[in-house]
Amino acid sequence: MTNLHLLELVTAPTALPVTLAEVKAQLRIEHDDEDLYLDRLINAGIGMVDAKGMLGQGLITQTWAQWMANSPPREVALQLGPVQSVTAVKYYDANGDLQTDTLANYDVFGLSRSKTIKPKAGYSWPTAQVRQDAIKIEYVIGFGDASTDVPETIRHAMLMLVAYWYENRENELIGVASKTLPYGFEDLLNLHRERLYG
Repeated sequence: MTNLHLLELVTAPTALPVTLAEVKAQLRIEHDDEDLYLDRLINAGIGMVDAKGMLGQGLITQTWAQWMANSPPREVALQLGPVQSVTAVKYYDANGDLQTDTLANYDVFGLSRSKTIKPKAGYSWPTAQVRQDAIKIEYVIGFGDASTDVPETIRHAMLMLVAYWYENRENELIGVASKTLPYGFEDLLNLHRERLYG
């Protein structure tokens, strides 16, 4: 089981990184006939780019849980970013009941895109039941609460992607990956990730 399989969305974003109005302006569309279709493309684009997508980062503020087995290493890298805060460390006790540990017993350090958590000196990870999802770290990620908090390079990449899909619907249906990404899209995302996708 990989770390990606141990990630769980706790609280979804309450805003979109790009809006329907922005997409329609990008495409110079003045009618409302295809708003539902454009909404679907926007959501598909978010899924492709956001936390579990190509970028590996949350765009708008959202909360995730990272589950670990009962014997984690001393230091644990948080898989998603940019990290705003760690909000809870929970664990299943010997009876299988979910408990909440004292958050003040942990240090969180590193850059927002590569945060690490570990018990402070004199403390350790809680004694948890033997299972793959024994310990749960909850943390908030994202560039901010509003679309304007997301870097313009990422927002522009998403507008490019949605517009490209809209104008090249036959490629979307064929599903050929090499033909469904506009030129420069990945270069814009690469400005905001530490390792390349693919």
